[in-house]
Amino acid sequence: MRSPVPRPAWARYAPFPSGLLVPPHAGEPLLLVMLALMVFTGAFVVFDIAYNVTSLAAIGLFTLLGLRIDRQNMPLILFLIVFNIGGLIALQPHLDFADSREFMIGTCFVATTAVFFCLTMNQNALPRLEAIKWGLILGAVAASLAGIIGWRDIGGLGAYFTMHEGRVSGTFRDPNVLGSFLVLPALYLIHDFLRYERLRLLRLALAAPILLALFLTYSRGSWGAMVIGAGVLVWLMFVTAPRDAMRAKITLLALLGFAAAAIGLAALLSVDSIAQVFADRFTLQKDYDSGPSGRFGNQLRALPELLTLPFGYGPNRHWLYFPENPHNTYMMAFSSYGWLGGITFLAFIVSTTVIAWRTVFMKTPFQAHAVVMFAGLVPHLVQNFQIDTDRWRHLFMIYGLCWGLAAISRRFIGEYRAYAHHAYRVQAELAAQAQSRHLQPAE
Repeated sequence: MRSPVPRPAWARYAPFPSGLLVPPHAGEPLLLVMLALMVFTGAFVVFDIAYNVTSLAAIGLFTLLGLRIDRQNMPLILFLIVFNIGGLIALQPHLDFADSREFMIGTCFVATTAVFFCLTMNQNALPRLEAIKWGLILGAVAASLAGIIGWRDIGGLGAYFTMHEGRVSGTFRDPNVLGSFLVLPALYLIHDFLRYERLRLLRLALAAPILLALFLTYSRGSWGAMVIGAGVLVWLMFVTAPRDAMRAKITLLALLGFAAAAIGLAALLSVDSIAQVFADRFTLQKDYDSGPSGRFGNQLRALPELLTLPFGYGPNRHWLYFPENPHNTYMMAFSSYGWLGGITFLAFIVSTTVIAWRTVFMKTPFQAHAVVMFAGLVPHLVQNFQIDTDRWRHLFMIYGLCWGLAAISRRFIGEYRAYAHHAYRVQAELAAQAQSRHLQPAE
């Protein structure tokens, strides 16, 4: 009798041989702590040094202990390399301009972090995604509590954590950026509240200061981003739910959550000081938006000029020709990075949207994270039309994670099929052997 077909060496691992779902080595707990710390310090923009140091430490530690590169990560890397090359070319005539030099250093740095977040997904993906999620949530809570303390002027800290007539900025330098930063952690908490029964009260307790601080930023873009992101999230959770019972639960909890948010908003607006600022901010256009010299007027005047400037105005030089930067990331790409950088950025955004959309519908252990990440990506792409997001830390993290999730989802499905094919082949050969023994004549 022939012995069964031997199992290949990779079949000893559970479930797959690549380390996609298992720790690569004993140093993984340290890597998880560094990854969470890096994301957490990203919430403290007023202390740039904290994020810079932890980022360099995390990148160095991951590289030292092994950072896997998958061929499916290459499109992201190439996009960001070409994008930065466009900016460096546009920088050459303005090397003596400090703002342009610092601008390009910042762009190269956030692009590096995007690639890093993408590559971290190639091993032990689920624990690393959880580390990123909780680092993001805890950072958002810290930034939100600082903003609320400033709003109430506790300990005389209002001047440190608020700006622009009392708008909450927390640990950020701009209320608009704080509000947009808070969208993704809020979406994570909403997702987990709708999906999991355990720790719902804890998630509500964490979400409360985040949503309150987001409202108190009085950022029209952030309000819209939160509404769009929550709508996309609930819809995707509904269509990707595996069972009708889960769809019903998601629908019911979402309706209850909407009602609770409406009641909370009504309670806040019952405070006269809040209602006055809200009424002033709750409009599609402010005075500085309209008119030939307003934000949109300046964009219309800059557009034909940029079509004649292959290298744009140079990195972060748009404000030298107009009262301020364009407040449009797509236009800023052409203005600061030239035609090469602008075209590359548009192609990058389209590609990121497509791959993130496809990943949402792949049945993998990472699908929940893919859903939240796509729901966080969409409102930021809309915001790109009304604010300059080209160097936002958390947005480049989203870009990197979208590409990383796409790569590991395809890899998981490919390895699952290979694993299943091998198992079926082994069983078929064993069945054939058993049948051969059964048909063999007795001596």
